Amino acid sequence: MKNAKFGTKAVHAGQEVDPLTGALLSPLYMTSTYCWDQETRERYLSGDKEGIYTYGRSRNPNQNELQEKIAALEGAERCLVTASGMAAISLAVLNAAHSGDHVIAYKTIYSGSFKLFTQIFEEFKIEVSFVEDFSDETIAKVMQPNTKVLYAETVANPTMTVLDIDAFAACAKKNNLVSIVDSTFTTPYMVRPLEHGVDVVVHSTTKYLNGHGDLIGGAIVGKSSYIDKIRSSIYQELGPVPSPFSCWLMLRGMKTLHLRMRQHCENALVVAKWLEANDKIESVEYPGLESHPNFELSKRLFGEAGSGGMISFIVKGGLDKATKFADNVEIAKYCVSLGDCDTMIQQPPLQTHGMLKPEVRRAMGIEDGLVRLSVGIEDVEDIINSLESALSLI
Repeated sequence: MKNAKFGTKAVHAGQEVDPLTGALLSPLYMTSTYCWDQETRERYLSGDKEGIYTYGRSRNPNQNELQEKIAALEGAERCLVTASGMAAISLAVLNAAHSGDHVIAYKTIYSGSFKLFTQIFEEFKIEVSFVEDFSDETIAKVMQPNTKVLYAETVANPTMTVLDIDAFAACAKKNNLVSIVDSTFTTPYMVRPLEHGVDVVVHSTTKYLNGHGDLIGGAIVGKSSYIDKIRSSIYQELGPVPSPFSCWLMLRGMKTLHLRMRQHCENALVVAKWLEANDKIESVEYPGLESHPNFELSKRLFGEAGSGGMISFIVKGGLDKATKFADNVEIAKYCVSLGDCDTMIQQPPLQTHGMLKPEVRRAMGIEDGLVRLSVGIEDVEDIINSLESALSLI
């Protein structure tokens, strides 16, 4: 399986035929604790813990299978899954930065991450500086003796700025920092940041990795030493463990990751080109468009995979017009998530980033008329017809 192609790994990695019953799909292990016999106890006490389960807060068979699959797709030594994407981000950063330390992050990130960095971390006495880029000049201005982490998203949420992952990783190594990248928008189908020198990758598996809108989850991938340290300390004691059922559902969802992502990317490019040609749209941010400032970078990083299923665009007329439009896109669900089979639409100024002060949003590049579209896998003609109908109302 090591040399198999991506789609084959998505279907098979981490999963074997059940040895007890011959079931093609693994049973769902809905138990909180595991019983030992004398032999198991003696093995465990001798330090041989391979294949031994004790308690659901530590691990379970469904969780282990899921972790093996994600690690295989990312090309990682190890993966640790969590109960949410925010849990993954929190643990990944807190494993490297402690009270009195300093973190450098890109200026535009998911609002939950922003609030974690500016509110919760402030209580932990972890300082965070936000930067426009990761150039030597910019980093030199904010670098401190206690800086420990460099943090960004592969594609910024919701402005769609593409991270130069190679330069980002090089910057972290040059300054002896742990580089952490949120790859939720791109998934390992589009890019595998570890191959570009990044230390740690996090995901909200709620989104594209699962793809069916029926669970909340997260993942941390990286070297065994980093992941094992998280598992044996803050993961074990804080307890952000996903349920066996969530892991089982994730395993089901990931079997079609390559097929879903291919369709998301194909549909999004068609929709982005259509939006760009519409006179009621002020601007479109999609890395697959030649007009996007990161178009060449996107081609270099993502190659033939495509530029993702996420589009941000500004509706002419500001917030009121954007709201009327978003309310009337019949095919799209008006909600804050993304990465499902269904097309989903949301307004960052009102929803994901609505709790931030207007000046903070503007500094992130989030205008009042901004709309974020998670393009689904429906027939693209139906998506465009629905968008056109909604735009005709404004």
